[in-house]
Amino acid sequence: MKAPIPPYEKERLQALHELDILDTPAEASLDRITRLVARVLDVPIALVSLVDENRQWFKSRAGLEASETPRDMAFCAHAILQTTPLVVPDAEQDERFSDNPLVTGEPHFRFYAGVPIRTSKGFAVGTLCAIDERPRELTQDEMDILSDLADVVSREVQLRENLMLARMQRNRSDALFRASEAGYRSMFELASVGIALVGPDGGWLSVNAALCDILGYTPDELKVLTFQDITHPDDLNADMELLRQLTHNEIDRYQMEKRYLRKDGSPVWVNLSVTKKLTEDGDLEYFISIIQNIQARKELEQEARHDALTGLYNRRALDALLPIAQARADRSTLQMALMFIDLDGFKGINDTYGHDAGDDLLRTISARLQSCVRRTDSLVRLAGDEFIVVLEGIVPGVDEAREVAKKLLAAIAEPIIIKGDVIRTNASVGFSMYEPGSGKAADELMREADRWMYKAKHMGKGRVMP
Repeated sequence: MKAPIPPYEKERLQALHELDILDTPAEASLDRITRLVARVLDVPIALVSLVDENRQWFKSRAGLEASETPRDMAFCAHAILQTTPLVVPDAEQDERFSDNPLVTGEPHFRFYAGVPIRTSKGFAVGTLCAIDERPRELTQDEMDILSDLADVVSREVQLRENLMLARMQRNRSDALFRASEAGYRSMFELASVGIALVGPDGGWLSVNAALCDILGYTPDELKVLTFQDITHPDDLNADMELLRQLTHNEIDRYQMEKRYLRKDGSPVWVNLSVTKKLTEDGDLEYFISIIQNIQARKELEQEARHDALTGLYNRRALDALLPIAQARADRSTLQMALMFIDLDGFKGINDTYGHDAGDDLLRTISARLQSCVRRTDSLVRLAGDEFIVVLEGIVPGVDEAREVAKKLLAAIAEPIIIKGDVIRTNASVGFSMYEPGSGKAADELMREADRWMYKAKHMGKGRVMP
């Protein structure tokens, strides 16, 4: 069934086209969101879909080859009519979609959940949607995650609106910045994102209220600081290099995700877009920074990739980081080891002392393991009492991997006091090696390490194999 045309369609299409977003290249920030939707909701397809006059075009897509479909077929054309998310548990049983070619033929859509993406004026220009080839329902938590991520995409769209405004204003910068202070300040202060004028040395020349809210400083406090003073040390070099390229006309603008340090010392993730204002003689006058708070999105990503009990990476994160570690090994020609650790006798501790004590034990063991590996290595809680360690950049052969495994076993074996009793626990460790350029698959590395771990356990536990 073809979706009705919204009564405000002319205004909606105008808002979409003014974004200048259709048929533009993929953007990493949106691609991360669609990948996150696919992983968290366990669906094969996730899309950021924009509904144009006669088509829906996918700004970001995970799991789908097509870049657009006719609007007549678009589930999203129905979703933009609603003020609440559109959820279709089984399209074959829904009269609106049962005869849809996307349902009756490839790719055989059965489940759909879409949340409208809105501009700052409330026009629904598209959706963030999740699609499956099997009927299903979403839990309330899953629906909340999809809605939260759709809100992040909406803020990205609204940021684009502000960036388009900033670009227009930059093109007329002489008129803008020589206009009356009252008119300029009104535009500056009413912006929904942080805006700042930054001097060539990094000093804050002018900041709006939204930026002060993000950073926790007053305007006067910021004006005696530079952006270098409040940038997270781990992000400063990347920011300074991009700023250098902008200053030397190697690029005309840049965008990055970085962390500022708020006045209370806490980090806050932002999406930073920077352009520059030149004098009539072509000299650098100041930088124009647009700053959007993306802390909520980063926290969702963090939650999706980390184990709630121990704070370590989880299985979903391992699936993403292991191929990247293999690629680094291929480039560096240094070996990589994958260790599979399984605690010995953990069930007995749970049975004797209770699950709370078991949780305390897992947290303690996790902290000990974390202290034994380098920052360049990765520690994962796979499930229950199983852990994975990915060791990168090790010397050829198995000796270094075996020594690290023994170090981990020694840390695990240190006594732990549980409910007044001194408990000693051990673990069995199996590991596999990745030879650079071998092309060995990630799941093959996992299976090999798992087999060695079970062999170690059967040979008496508290052992390392091979």
